[in-house]
Formats: sequence, structure tokens, C-alpha cells
Amino acid sequence: MRTFLSFLLLTALAAGVRAQEIPVRFPAEIRVCPGAFPTDLTQTIDCSYSKEQRLQDFVTGSVTDQAVLGAVIFGLGAQIIQSPSEWKRTWDGYGRRVGSRYTQEVGKGAAQLLVGFMFHDDPHFLAYRDDPGVIKKRQDAVYTLTARAAPRLVEKDAAPSSPQDFEKLTHDGWQRFGHVWYDVITVRRSTKEGNGSRIPAFSRFAGEFGGAYAGYPWYPAAENKFPQVGERAAGAFGTAVLQSFYTEYKPEITNLLGAIFRRGGQSKSATGGQP
Repeated sequence: MRTFLSFLLLTALAAGVRAQEIPVRFPAEIRVCPGAFPTDLTQTIDCSYSKEQRLQDFVTGSVTDQAVLGAVIFGLGAQIIQSPSEWKRTWDGYGRRVGSRYTQEVGKGAAQLLVGFMFHDDPHFLAYRDDPGVIKKRQDAVYTLTARAAPRLVEKDAAPSSPQDFEKLTHDGWQRFGHVWYDVITVRRSTKEGNGSRIPAFSRFAGEFGGAYAGYPWYPAAENKFPQVGERAAGAFGTAVLQSFYTEYKPEITNLLGAIFRRGGQSKSATGGQP
């Protein structure tokens, strides 16, 4: 009898344990900031563009390293074509060209820094594949397509797929090209998740014109008229376009340069290193 009662008690306990729901714990999400390397652990917690980062980029890009190097290189180019023509191809003329470009970099960075603080934006360029907005559209497209193919796997109120959903998953070539320009004229709001909404690139536009007008004390009177200042601003904006193109097509550019250098190395090996 005791054995039978013990058996019933164990059976009841087993049934109770079986009836209890076992909580499913998912691992913590590992977030990688847009455009960051997945192995960079410093870019997995807070993706916001902090004040410290903004100030550091201003110092390195507009005051010290990059600003000095850019002024020296672009000043040399202006020296070769003798621009402005009032400055001769002398050391004095070269110094003026380097000084004017360095001043413009400082003015550009200062204007972009102040306006960026006002709008709390993140002006970093992103490739099409890393843009949070693009990733969200692709996820939505896959979700709606899955809802059409296997409705039991998703919620009942999932929207049916449409031709536009397929468009979001194709034609990357044209979309990447368009994203280059879209990333120039807009910036993201700085957020911890890195998926801030897009706003016009007020800080970038302010930086281009701020840099163009910063050269006012250097340039001759003929170069300080509004059309000439506009040309300088347009030239600076062209640099931003090139940066965006490089960010988008960096893998293709790297592969192309690698193929060229490999081909050159194979040619030298085939000819025994002879010219």
C-alpha cells in the first residue's frame, strides 16, 4: 500500500512539474553600431555621436593632423595651377595658399561643430548596406513576404506582400548610387541605438559655407565676391561627395586596386624583374 501511495505521489509531482511552463531566455542582443566593425567592442553599447567624439573629430580633422596634411597637399595643387593668379609661384605664394586652406578647414570644422551641437546629428557617412533605414526596409520586406508564403509563422495581422516588397530586395546597383547622394544631403540624428531619423545636413552645409568665408582675410579682393565664395563652397561640397562615394564603393575600390597590384607583381615575376 505504501508503495502504491508513493507511486501516486511521484506521479502527481511529475505531472505538476510537466505542467509548469519553462521560461525561455534569449541571449542578450549584441548591437553593432552602423558602419562599425563587428569585432569593435567599443561600438556595441552606445552608438550615439557623443560630445567627446564630436570635439575629437573637430580637433583631428580641422585643427591638427588631417587639417595640416590637407592644407599642404591642396596648397601644393593650387601652387601648380597658380590659384589665385595674384599669388606668384614663390614660397610666399605657397605659404598663403597653405594658410588660406588651413584657415578654411578650421572655419569649416567650427561651423559644422556648432550646428551639429544644435541639431544633435551624426554626420558620418554610411554605406547602403549599413544604413539602419535600409536594413529596416529589408526586414519589413522579408517579413511581409514570409507572411504571404507561410502565414502561420508570423502574426495574423501581417500585411500581404506586394511588388514594392520585391523592389526593396533588388536593384542594389541603382539604390547604392542614389544612397551616395542621399547620404551627402542628409544626416542621421544621434541616438544610442544608431537608428536616428534622417534630417537635412544643415551642419555639413554650414561647414562648407563657413569654410569658404573663412578664407576671406587671405584672398585678394577679386576672390572675395559671392560667386567666388560659392565656387569654394561647391568645391568643398564636392569633397564630401567623393567621401560618400568612397564609403559606398570601398570594397570594389579595394578589390580593383588589389587586382591591379597583383597583376603588376605577376608581370614583373614573368619578366624576371626586368623593365
